[in-house]
Amino acid sequence: MVALARAANGGLGWLHSSQISGLRHGTLTNPGPRTFAAIAALNSAIWSYEQTKALIKGTTSSLDYEKASAITDEEGKPPSAGWWLNVFLGDQIPDGVDLKGDWYTEKQAEGVSKAWATLTRKLIAEAGNDLITDLDRILATSYPAGDHDRKAKVKEVLFNQSTWNPEQLRAEMPAISNLVKELGGPEDDIKMKELLESM
Repeated sequence: MVALARAANGGLGWLHSSQISGLRHGTLTNPGPRTFAAIAALNSAIWSYEQTKALIKGTTSSLDYEKASAITDEEGKPPSAGWWLNVFLGDQIPDGVDLKGDWYTEKQAEGVSKAWATLTRKLIAEAGNDLITDLDRILATSYPAGDHDRKAKVKEVLFNQSTWNPEQLRAEMPAISNLVKELGGPEDDIKMKELLESM
């Protein structure tokens, strides 16, 4: 995402992995205007790719964004940087977004954490990987290099030393879903969520 944002912004590195992580987890409290300009430009570039299938300028392959979906406004166009700022401030809620959905109770979060750990350990073994020696390489497929705290927490969950709380689990769901997919688990996010909740 950092590289794509740089390409979409004409080579300007206005969006960093720490900012992306902070936005994803709701911990980025004071992003500057360039953050929203970078997000708007990236979203617009993805929208253009969806319309024309022409590569984003500055990229050599669509593999990193061919499954991405642009966010659009009421007119079906990519919104401005100001729109993104309003969403960040809570002044605007995008259409089709349920801010009350996918919340877990403490007990549910604990159960899903343990189910995910069991499933992931099984998939790691089935893929012929070693849980100890190959884990850092495996985590690198879904977590940026600088996300040390998050990766440490994933390891704790995998080894049954900890579980995610409801807020952490909601924030981690995209990454842990992706990790399961990379290991050969369910491709469909809804099916994987149902699987974890039923284990």
